Amino acid sequence: MTINITLIGTGVAIPQPHRVQSGILVELGSPVLFDCGSGVLPRLSDCAAIEHVFLTHLHLDHVADVMSLIKAKWLCESHDLKIYGPSGTKEWLLRLFDAYPYMENRMRIDVVEMFEEDCVSIGGYEIICAKTVHGMPSLGYGIADEEGIVRIVYSGDTEPVKSIARLSDGADILIHECSFPDSVADVTNHTTPTMLGKMMRSISVGRIILTHLYPHTRGFEDEMVNVVREYCGCDVTIGEDMETVVIGATGDVKTFS
Repeated sequence: MTINITLIGTGVAIPQPHRVQSGILVELGSPVLFDCGSGVLPRLSDCAAIEHVFLTHLHLDHVADVMSLIKAKWLCESHDLKIYGPSGTKEWLLRLFDAYPYMENRMRIDVVEMFEEDCVSIGGYEIICAKTVHGMPSLGYGIADEEGIVRIVYSGDTEPVKSIARLSDGADILIHECSFPDSVADVTNHTTPTMLGKMMRSISVGRIILTHLYPHTRGFEDEMVNVVREYCGCDVTIGEDMETVVIGATGDVKTFS
C-alpha cells in the first residue's frame, strides 16, 4: 500500500510568508491530520472528510485551527470527529467550548488522551505514541502498517529523545522538527541539526524531513541538511509547505511539490 503525506504547514508561531503553522495530512484510507496550527484549515481540500486529528501538544501554533476545523465540519454537515492528544487535551477543548458556547452540542466529538506506547488503529494502520520533551505534555507519533512495520514518524516539537530515535529505526520517513540552526545557542525544548544528527547517528531511516522551521533557519538550509546527513548518512531534506511525499509499497519515496 502506498501512503501519501502532505506537509500542510512547516512553520512556527512567528509569521513567515512561505510557511504556515504546523500541520501534516496523511492518507490512511481516510485523511488523518497531525496538528492543526493557524493557516492549516484553508489548505485542506476536504475538511469534512477528516475524522481523526492527532495533536502533539497544545501550543497555539499546533492547535490554533482546531476550533475552526470543528465549525467548518459542522457547516459542511460532517458531525463526527475524534481528537487524540496528550494529557490535558480534554480540559483544553472544554475551555474552548466555554469560549464558544454556540458550538456546544453541534458535533459528536470524542477526545482521547494518549500516553507513551498507546496505539490507535485506523484504516489498517497503527498510530503509536512516543513521549517527547517540550516543557509540557507532548507526544510524537509513529505510523505502522498491517505487518507492524513503522513507516512514518512525526516528532512534533521536542528536544532529541531516545523514544523517537527507537521508533524511527527502520522507518521510511522521519519528519522531525529542526527549529534552529546550530548558530543559535542554548536551544531547549527544540532541536538543532547537530542535536538531531547525534540522535540519529546509529539509526537506520530512509529519509529525514526537517520541519518546524523558525525564520532563524533562513539561509542556513543547505548547511542544516548537510550536518544531519553527515551524522546519519541518509537522505535529508528541508520540508516545504504543501509538499507531498509518497511512500510506495516497497518503501521507495517520491516527492511532489
